[in-house]
Amino acid sequence: MKHWVISWLMLLNLVIAGCLSSDSDRYAGEDIDSNQGFTQFELIDSGNNSFNSSLLTGQVVIVNFFLTNCHNACPTITSDLKLIEQAFFPTHEDNLTILSITVDPWRDGPEDLLDYMNYFNVSWTHLTTVEFIDGDFSTMEQIWSDFGVTVVLTESENSTSIAGRGHTVYYDVEHTNGIVIIGKDGLQKVRWTEDNWNLAGIKSDLELILQD
Repeated sequence: MKHWVISWLMLLNLVIAGCLSSDSDRYAGEDIDSNQGFTQFELIDSGNNSFNSSLLTGQVVIVNFFLTNCHNACPTITSDLKLIEQAFFPTHEDNLTILSITVDPWRDGPEDLLDYMNYFNVSWTHLTTVEFIDGDFSTMEQIWSDFGVTVVLTESENSTSIAGRGHTVYYDVEHTNGIVIIGKDGLQKVRWTEDNWNLAGIKSDLELILQD
């Protein structure tokens, strides 16, 4: 009897552990707290048109954080997002959206976004903010914070200078790259960065989220 009770308790623990594991580690990427949403925002796109995040209601959204002056991970991520678009949009165009939001609004105006899109031959929405007034970029800071994106400017003699969008010194941008996938309920589900980037895993996660 004692051995039976011990065996039963061990089985119960395994079942509970399995349930907890499936809830907290559902995705191949880095799972995000199920209650994590984001603050509604309004930015401008590559055509200098206003974009309000209310348009994303009920959509599965892949949010990518990038900069046009990036020569490392960003081009790879953009190219892979293009493959994802080609794979999923034929059957999910009505409920799947890709957004790319700059982490370098000092340099990236609408024309810069358009040049980047043309270079990579992509058409999904790329977003920045209007030119800063008195250095106020609180909207961008809020978005980065909501999605757990760190942005750090470092002065550099080798980087590109910019004038007219709020920053006039030579600088580089260090940032958290990659994507966050949002579910139809408006909550963040999973994060992928260059540290765990895997196209097959991202597609698998996207399939799960689209089915919810």
